[in-house]
Amino acid sequence: MEIAKVSIGGRGAELTAYLQDPSSEMKTAEIKPAVLVLPGGGYFFCSDREAEPIALAYAAEGFQAFVLRYSVGEKALGCQPLAEAGEAIALMRRRAAEWRIFPDKIAVCGFSAGGHLGAWVSLLGSAKPDAAVLCYPATRLGVSGEHNRVAEALLGAGYSEDADGVNLARHVTADAPPMFAWITADDAIIDARGLLEFADAYAAAKRPYELHIFQTGEHGLSLAKPITAGGHLAMTDARAAAWFPMSAEWLWRLFGQPETK
Repeated sequence: MEIAKVSIGGRGAELTAYLQDPSSEMKTAEIKPAVLVLPGGGYFFCSDREAEPIALAYAAEGFQAFVLRYSVGEKALGCQPLAEAGEAIALMRRRAAEWRIFPDKIAVCGFSAGGHLGAWVSLLGSAKPDAAVLCYPATRLGVSGEHNRVAEALLGAGYSEDADGVNLARHVTADAPPMFAWITADDAIIDARGLLEFADAYAAAKRPYELHIFQTGEHGLSLAKPITAGGHLAMTDARAAAWFPMSAEWLWRLFGQPETK
C-alpha cells in the first residue's frame, strides 16, 4: 500500500490517501471506488478514532480510502472545511487515473461534525461526492432561535438566523447524492430527530436513502469495536457495529461490484 499526503487549501488541512497496489491476480479490481473519510470533533479537532481506522476498514473491503483532516478551531471560520472538502473531491477526480479510482464513484463517510461536513459538501460543495455515508451527523445547525457552538466554529460568535446555510435539511434537492445514515436513539450529543428531519427531506425530494437508528449507544462510537474504543467499554456495541458492513454492502450495491464471470 502506498500512503500519500497532499496539502489542501491554505490553512493546514491535509488529505491522506491509502492506495492499494495493483495486482495481476486481481485485475478486475485494479480501479476501485473511493471513500473519503471526514472525522468528527465538533469542528474543534479531528478525531483519530474516526480517521485512519475507518479508512483501513474500507480499504479491507476493496475501496481506495482517503482521510481529510480539515481546518478546525479558528481556522474553520468562514466555512473553510466546506471549501476544503470540495477541493479534496475535485483533486481526487483530477488524479483518478494516478490513484486508480473511478472518478464517478467517490463516497464521503463523515462522523458527527464530519457527518455534517459530509452532508454539507454533498449538497452545497464546489465538487460533490457520488454518495454519502453519514454517521451520527450533526445536520441541524444554525436553526432559528437556537445557539450552537458548532455553528459558531464555522460562522463566528454572534452568528444570526442568516446561518441557514449550515442547517442542511432545507438544502436537500432532487440532485442530492444517495445517502446511508445511522445514529443511536439515545445519543446524548446529537438528537436523532435532526437526522429524521434530514431523511424526511430526502424522502420529500424522492432521493435514495437508507437510515438506521439503533436503540442504544454512546455518541462517537466510530466502528463500535474495542480497536476504536480508546479503552472505554461504552464505546463498543455489537449491534451498532453492524453499521460498517451494512454501509460497505450498500456502497457496492450502488457502485457495482468488480466484474466476475
